[in-house]
Amino acid sequence: MPLFISILRSGTPVGKVNVAGTLSVLCKDEVLRLKVLLGGCIPPLLSLLKSESAEARKAAAEAIYEVSSGVLSDDHVGMKIFVTEGVVPALWEQLNLENKRDKVVEGFVTGALRNVCGDKDGYWRATLEAGGVDIIVRILSSDTAVAQSNASSLLARLMLVFSDSIPKVIESGAIKSLLRLVGQENDISVRASAADALEALSSKSTKAQKSVVDADGVPILIGAIVAPSKECMQGEGAPVADIIGALAYSLMIFEQKSSVEEETFDATQIEDILITLLKPRDNKLVQERVLEAMASLYGNAYLSRWLNEAEAKKLLIGLITMADTDVQEYMILSLISLCCDRVGIWEAIGKREGIQFLISLLGLSGEQHQEYAVQLLAILTDQVDDSKWAITAAGGIPPLVQLLETGSQKAKEDAAHVLWNLCSHSEDIRACVESAGAIPAFLWLLKSRGPKGQEASAKALTKIVRRADPATVNQLLALLLGDSPSSKAHIIQVLGHVLTMASQSDLVSNGAVANKGLRLLVQVLNSSNEETQEYAASVLADLFSTRQDICDSLATDEIVHPCMKLLTSNTQVIATQSARALGALSRPTKTNSSKMSYIAEGDVKPLIKLAKTSSIDAAETALAALANLLSDHHIAAEALAEDVVSALTRVLGDGTSEGKRNASRALHQLLRHFPVGDVLMGNAHCRFAVLAIVNSLNAMDMDGTDTANALEVVALLARTKQSVNFTYPLWSALAEVPSSLEPLVRCLAGGLPLGQDKTIEILSRLCGDQPVVLGDLLVAKSGSIGALAYRIMNSTSLEVRVGGAALLICAAKEHKIQSMDALDGSGYLRPLIYALVDMIKRNSSCCSLEIEVRTPRGFVERTAFQDGDEFDVPDPAIVLGGTVALWLLSIISSFHAKNKLTVVEAGGLEALSDKLASHTSSPQAEFEDTEDIWISALLLAILFQDANVASSQATMRIVPSIALLLRSDEVVDRFFAAQAMASLVCSGNRGMNLAIANSGAVAGLITLIGYLESDMPNLIALSEEFSLVRNPDQVILEGLFEIEDVRVGSTARKTIPLLVDLLRPMPDRPGAPLTAVRLLTCIADGSDTNKLIMAEAGALDALTKYLSLSPQDSTEATISELLRILFSNRNLLRYEASISSFNQLVAVLRLGSRNARLSAARALHDLFDAENIRGSELTKQAVQPLVDMLNAASESEKHAALDALIKLTSGNSSKAALMTDVEGNPLESLHKILSSNSSMELKINAAQFCCVLFGNSNVRATPIASECIMPLISLMQSDTARAVKSGVCAFERLLDDEQQVEFVAAYDVVNLLVDLVSGSNHQLIEVSISALIKLGKDRTPCKLDMVKAGIIDNCLELLPTAPSSLCSSIAELFRILTNSSAISKSSAAAKIVEPLFMVLLEPDFSLRGQHSALQTLLNILEKPQSLATLKLTPSQAIEPLISFLESPSQAIQQLGTELLSHLLTQEHFQEDITTKNAVVPLVQLAGIGILNLQQTTIKALENISLSWPKAVADAGDVTFSTGEYYYGGS
Repeated sequence: MPLFISILRSGTPVGKVNVAGTLSVLCKDEVLRLKVLLGGCIPPLLSLLKSESAEARKAAAEAIYEVSSGVLSDDHVGMKIFVTEGVVPALWEQLNLENKRDKVVEGFVTGALRNVCGDKDGYWRATLEAGGVDIIVRILSSDTAVAQSNASSLLARLMLVFSDSIPKVIESGAIKSLLRLVGQENDISVRASAADALEALSSKSTKAQKSVVDADGVPILIGAIVAPSKECMQGEGAPVADIIGALAYSLMIFEQKSSVEEETFDATQIEDILITLLKPRDNKLVQERVLEAMASLYGNAYLSRWLNEAEAKKLLIGLITMADTDVQEYMILSLISLCCDRVGIWEAIGKREGIQFLISLLGLSGEQHQEYAVQLLAILTDQVDDSKWAITAAGGIPPLVQLLETGSQKAKEDAAHVLWNLCSHSEDIRACVESAGAIPAFLWLLKSRGPKGQEASAKALTKIVRRADPATVNQLLALLLGDSPSSKAHIIQVLGHVLTMASQSDLVSNGAVANKGLRLLVQVLNSSNEETQEYAASVLADLFSTRQDICDSLATDEIVHPCMKLLTSNTQVIATQSARALGALSRPTKTNSSKMSYIAEGDVKPLIKLAKTSSIDAAETALAALANLLSDHHIAAEALAEDVVSALTRVLGDGTSEGKRNASRALHQLLRHFPVGDVLMGNAHCRFAVLAIVNSLNAMDMDGTDTANALEVVALLARTKQSVNFTYPLWSALAEVPSSLEPLVRCLAGGLPLGQDKTIEILSRLCGDQPVVLGDLLVAKSGSIGALAYRIMNSTSLEVRVGGAALLICAAKEHKIQSMDALDGSGYLRPLIYALVDMIKRNSSCCSLEIEVRTPRGFVERTAFQDGDEFDVPDPAIVLGGTVALWLLSIISSFHAKNKLTVVEAGGLEALSDKLASHTSSPQAEFEDTEDIWISALLLAILFQDANVASSQATMRIVPSIALLLRSDEVVDRFFAAQAMASLVCSGNRGMNLAIANSGAVAGLITLIGYLESDMPNLIALSEEFSLVRNPDQVILEGLFEIEDVRVGSTARKTIPLLVDLLRPMPDRPGAPLTAVRLLTCIADGSDTNKLIMAEAGALDALTKYLSLSPQDSTEATISELLRILFSNRNLLRYEASISSFNQLVAVLRLGSRNARLSAARALHDLFDAENIRGSELTKQAVQPLVDMLNAASESEKHAALDALIKLTSGNSSKAALMTDVEGNPLESLHKILSSNSSMELKINAAQFCCVLFGNSNVRATPIASECIMPLISLMQSDTARAVKSGVCAFERLLDDEQQVEFVAAYDVVNLLVDLVSGSNHQLIEVSISALIKLGKDRTPCKLDMVKAGIIDNCLELLPTAPSSLCSSIAELFRILTNSSAISKSSAAAKIVEPLFMVLLEPDFSLRGQHSALQTLLNILEKPQSLATLKLTPSQAIEPLISFLESPSQAIQQLGTELLSHLLTQEHFQEDITTKNAVVPLVQLAGIGILNLQQTTIKALENISLSWPKAVADAGDVTFSTGEYYYGGS
C-alpha cells in the first residue's frame, strides 16, 4: 500500500492513473477498502482530482467514490479522516459551476458526496449558500445514469438532514426532474434514487406535496407503479414502496383545477392500480404504503366522488391498520372484494359474518375501533335492509345502546343513527330497541351539547316512541324547562311527536300530562329565543294538522292569540309556522264551519301581509290559513280590501302544488261572496287565474273537494259574460293555451260526476276554437269518451248533455275509429244512441248555452253560395247546441251499419219524419232557424245508406217531406234533402225510386244542377266526410231515368223542357248545361217520343248555340253525342235546326278535340240520312276532316269517320269523286287499316269504303290500290260473313281495272271465289260471280281453273232457287266460260243446257240474263256432239225459244233464231208439232231486213219446211230477190 501511495504522490501521470484504478478495484472489498483508506490515499487522490488530465480526474473521482462507500454507516475513523482532510469542500469545489465539467467525474464526485455527507457535519448550510441545490439539480439532467442516481440520493439526504433546503429545492425545479427520472425508461438505480428523493420531499412538506400534484406528478407516479420494469418489480431495492409513498402524500392534497363537474382525472384507475399491489402477507412496507395511498385516495374530497363506497373503504382501511395480522388478512380480502368484485359493502365483509365481526369491535376495542365499526354499521344500515336484521340477530342492539351512554361523541351519534335505521325498518326491531332501554339513553343523549347527537337522538326517538307515556312526557318537559341543553329545538320536536300519540281526552283535558305539554308548547311561543319559537310553532302546526279531532276544543283565545301574535314576528320563519298552526286550527269541519268568529276586524291583516311577502313558502302558508278564514264574509271583505288577490295570484303562478290548491280554494271563497269583476281586474288577471287554477289540477286528487272547488272557480269564470272589465270571454284563455286542457280532460276521465259535469261545462265552450286539440286529448285519455257518454245519458243538466255531445263530436271528427271503439268498448254506445234520439224528440234548443261545435275541418264562419243576397245561408261549420244530438248521431251512424239500425230502433226515423213534416207544413218555416232541418236531412242521408233502412215503410212516409224540402229557398236544405234522396236511389229499390219520381222531387232537384263545388265547399266537404255523393242531384236524376218507366213516362216529359232551359248559359250555374246534356242524353236514348219532345222544346237550337260558344272539349263531345242520338230519329231531320246543327258539327269535326270529333262524326252519320243534307254543298267541308280521322290513333275515331264517309258517298258518284280532291290519299289510310291488327269491324268498314273509292277509275289505277289486293283477299278468307262480303265487293270493284286484273292473276284467288259461290247469301254469291266474270274474260286458263274448281256445279246447284239477278249473273258467267271451245265441248258444259232452258222459262228473267243464257246455249249446242246428246224434248227446247223470237231485243232475236236453227237440224225437232208454232215468228223476222237475222231465219224455215211445208207456205210466198229471201201473200 505504501508503494501505491508513493506512486500517487510522486509517480508519473500514467502511474498515478493506474494506481488510482487499482485502488478503485481494491475498495470493492470492505477489508481492503479500510486498508486503502487508512494507508493515506485521500490527500494524493484529492491532488490527482485537481489534475488537468481528464483521465487522471476520472480515475481519482472513481477511487474517492469507492473508498468513501460505507463511511456513513459505522466507520467513525473513516469519517474523521474525510473531515480532517477536507474531502467534502474539495468535492463541492469540483462540482462548482465555474469549473470545467466532466460528466463521468461529476457522477463519481456526486456519489462520493452522497457517501460522506451526514447529519453531523456542518457543511450543508454552507453548501446551500454556495448554490449546492442548483448544482445537484443540474446533475439530475445529466445523461449518465450514475450521476443522476447519485444526485437524486444526495438531494434526498440533503432534504432529510436539512429541511430548510426544501423551499430551495422546490424553487429550483427539482421536482419535475425527479418525476422525469422516476419514469420506467430510466435505469432502476436512477428510478429508486428519484423515488427516494420524492418521498423525502413529500413527507417533509405540504407545499412539496402540492408542487408534486401541480407538476402532474400523480399520473407519473401511477405510471411508475403500473408498468415498472421487471427488474424494479422483482429485484432488490425496487422503488415501488417509495413511489407509492410519494403518491400517498400527493393524493392527500390532490385537487382538480377545472371547475367543471366532470371526472377529468381517472380516480378509478388509481384505485385499480393500488388494489393490485395490495396483497396479504406481501412486503409489509409496500402494503403499508399502499394502504396509506388508498386512505389518501378515499379521504380526498374530490377524488372520492368518483369512487363507489369510498367512505366504507376508508373505514375498512382504518380498521385494517389497527387490526392484528390475522384479522388484517381477512379485512384486506374484504377490501379487495369491495373494490374488484363489483359488490357492495354488505357482500364484501361477508354479510352476517362481517356484521358479527363489527359488533365484536363495539365493546372490546378502543375508542377509534368503536368509531370505525359503528360508522361502518351506519353505512350498512343506510344501504342494506338485511343488515338491520343481521345486527339484531347478532345481538348488536345492546352494545349500540351502551354506546349511547359510554361511547365517544362521534360513536354516540353514529350509534343513534344506526338505531334510528333499525327502528325505521321494522316494528319488531323497534320494540327490541325500546326494550333494550334505548329511550332513556336517547333522552340522555338529547341533553348532550352536541347538535349532531341531539339531532340523531330526536330522529331516533320519533321512531321509537309509540305512545305518550307520562314519564316520557315529564322527562321531556323537564328538559324543556331545564337549563341544559341551551337549544330546546330537538326537545320540542320530540315532545310534539309524543303528543301526537296522546289521546284526545289527554290533550284537551286540563291537568293531563299531555295537555300540560301542549300548553307548555304554546307558552314557548312567547320565548325570547327565536329558534325555540320557530320549533314550537312548527310542532304545534304539525300537531293541529295531524289531530283535527282536538282543534274544535283547542281553538280558543288562549291557544289562538299566541299564534296570531307571532304573525307579526320579524322572523319570517316564525310567522310562517304560526300561520301554519293557525291554518290547521281554522280548518272548517262538518260540525263547525266557522271556528274563527271571534277574530276581530284587523286581526287578519298580519296574515295578509305575510301572504304578500317575498317568500313564496310563507305566502303559501298564509294563504292556506286565509282560505279557511275567508268563508266569513267580513274577513273576505277585509282581505279583498287589502289586495289579497295579488298574493293568491302570485301563489297560483309560482307556488307549489299544495300552495296552488289553497290559493284556488281562497279564490273560490272570494268568488262566493263577490262578483268576478270585483275580485279579478281585467282580462290579463282573469286569464292568468284561469290557466293557473287549471294547471293546479295536475297535483290534485280527482276525488277531493279541492278539485271540485277548482273546477267550480273555472266554471264560474267561464260563465262570466263580456263586460267593461272583460272584453272577451274568460274561457278563451284556455283556447289560447291548448296544453291547459289536459288537466281538465284528466278530471273528466277520472273525476266524480259533479266534477265531470263542471269539466264538461268548461271544455264544451272550447269546441269551436280548439276542436282538434280537444279531440286528440279526449281520445288519448282512457276513460274520457266513456265518461262523456255516461254523463250525456244520466245528467239532469241540459247544458251538460249538450256540452258532452259537443265534446264527443270533437273527438269523433278527429279520431272516428278510436272514438267509436272507445264508445263500443265502454258499453255505452247503444244507450247513448237512445239518449241522443230522445234529445231530438224533445226538440232541445240550447242556443243560450253558447256552445259552438265546429264540424268539418278548416271551415270559416259563413259562406255565401252566390254573390248577392239570394243564397246567403248559414254555414254548416258553426252549429249551436240544439243541433249537437243530430250531429253526433250523424257521426255515429256513419261509422257502422249496426249504428244506423240502432238509431232506427230508437225511433230516430219517426223523430226525423215528425221534424221535417212539422217544418214543411209550417207557414212560418221560412222565418225560423232551420239549421236543424238540413242536419236532419243529412242524418237521413246517412241512415238511408243502409238498404234495410231505405226500404222500410217509415222511409216511404218521409219521401214526401223530403220532396217538399227540395223546394226550400235555402240551398243547404235542398242540398241535403237531395243527399237523402240520393242515398235512397243508390239503394236500388225500384218501388222507392218510382215513389221519388212521382213525388214531384225532380223539379226541385233541377234547381240544384250546375252549381260549382267551389261555390259550396262546406257542403261538399261534409258530403265527403260522411261518405255521401258529391253531386246528389245528378245521382238521383240519372238513377231515376235509368228506369224505363220513368224515362218514357210523364216525369221525363215534364222534365225535358226544364232541362232544355238549362242549356242556355247561366253565369251563376256554369255546370248546368253539361249536366242537362247528360240527363237529356239518358232520357232521349231509346225513346223517339222523347226525342221529338226535345226537338219541340228547342233542344236542337239550344244545343247548336251551345256548341257555337266553343265549350270545353268534353262538353263538345257530350253535345255531339246527344245530337247523334236525336238525329237517329229521322223525323228530326226535317227540322230547320238540323242544318245549323250540321254546320256546328262540321266545325267541331274540324276544330274540336278527339272525343268531340268522334261524337260529331257519329252525329254526322245520322244526319247524312237526310237527302237535303247529303246533297248540299256543305258536305264538302266535312269530307276532309273525316278523311283526316282515318289516320287517328283510336279505332273508334276511324270507325266513326268510315261510317260517315260510307253513308255520304254510297250511291253518289259525285260525292265519291270528292275523295280525289282531298289532301292526302284516303286509300293509303284504308290500306293501313286493312293491313293492321285492327278489329274486324273496322276492316269491314275500310273494305266498304274501298269499294266506294274503287268506283273511280283514277283511284283504281293507283299503285296503292294494287297493295290493297292482299289485305282484301285476307278479308275474303275471314270466318265473318260481313267481312267476306265487304272484301269481295271491294275486290270485285277493283277488277274493273284491267291492269289490276293482271295483278290479281298472280294470286290464287279463283278457288276462294268459287268456294264463295254457294250457300244462301245471294248478294255475296252475285258479287263473287261478278269477280269471276271479270277475271275470266279472254283468259282461257283462268276459265279452266274455274271449271276445275267446280264453278259450274256450284252455279247449277244455285239456279233452281236463285233470284232473277243472280240467275242473270250465273248465265253471264256461263257465257264467259263457254266462249272457250274447250269448255263448251266438255261434258261439264253439257250439264248447263237443261238448267238454262228451265231458267229461260222464268217470267222475271232479265234481258241481260236471257242474252247470256241464249249465248251460252248457242256456244254449247252449236257443237254437233253436244246437240246429239241433248235430252230435252222438242217442246221443252223450242217452246221457250219461240217467245224470244218476239223479244224486243234484236240480239236476243238473233240468238234465239240461231239456236232454233241449230236445233232444227235434228229430225225429231223438225217433226215435233211445237216446231210448227215457230213458223210465223220466223217468217216475221225474215221480213225485218237485217241480213244476218234473215239468213238465220231462212235457214231455220228451210229446216221446218222439210216437215211442215204447208205451214211455211201458208205463212206466205217465199221468193229470192237479189240474194235475199222475202215472202208475200199467195
